[in-house]
Amino acid sequence: MPNTNNNKVHYFDYGVDQLAYFDAGTGPVTILLIHGFGEDHCIWKRQIEFLSNHYRVIAPNLPGVHCKPLVIHHSEAPSIRNYVEVMHELMHHLHIEKYYVLGHSMGGYIGLEFADYYVNHVIGLGLIHSTTYADNDAKKASRMKVAEFIEEKGTLKYLETATPNLFGQAFKQKHADQIQDLIDNASEISKEAMIQFVMAMRNRKAFTHLLSQSHIPVWMIAGKDDIAVPFEDSLAQMNLLPTNNVLALEQVGHMGMLEATEAVNNAISQFIQSAENK
Repeated sequence: MPNTNNNKVHYFDYGVDQLAYFDAGTGPVTILLIHGFGEDHCIWKRQIEFLSNHYRVIAPNLPGVHCKPLVIHHSEAPSIRNYVEVMHELMHHLHIEKYYVLGHSMGGYIGLEFADYYVNHVIGLGLIHSTTYADNDAKKASRMKVAEFIEEKGTLKYLETATPNLFGQAFKQKHADQIQDLIDNASEISKEAMIQFVMAMRNRKAFTHLLSQSHIPVWMIAGKDDIAVPFEDSLAQMNLLPTNNVLALEQVGHMGMLEATEAVNNAISQFIQSAENK
């Protein structure tokens, strides 16, 4: 029977406001799903429906998504660590000590720093259309242009411009309604929060060393038609991992959770099962 609790929304006070999160399923194994930039936790709806039949699944909005952005002192630069701390506080609030972290895109950046710092809590890390590399100079310049665009035009205009390009061509042609839903879901995120996310991504460091450590398993899912995370970069990183820890999706862009739902769901389940059976 499908789990029917996946629409149950809970709220967590992170000191500035309350963020919403899904808490679905039961069991000894818990998965924390962290969404990406220009998204909310609903991006994981299909994964929650599938995974919550076997695991407990926590899927929060990041601070700033349908709630107030984090207050960062003007002397400090926004950092991925800011979001790691809130996610850690949420899991502590839920009395969950050990869990797998899976992150999409920016959510993967948060997962990397999470796994690197909270080594006694994160027992496995999944990078879904994400990268362990830091931004190079060209990407940092691109981030600044994105921040300037959002400041001038606002969140909705940015999403209308950028979101369709995250999908592979076939999906884009067949599922314009789903892409529009994604835009609509995130359109009310304030430009302040969006710019904070952009700058945190720009300021992050590399965590490529996590691909060759043996403390926790790391998995990667990549799309061969991804323009946000070039597949050449993904392939170079996947070559550092065991073959069973990677999935390359044909004719898929940056949004495998929607573009190749069954393949992504099955891969996540297999990743977790393999880790639990060791």
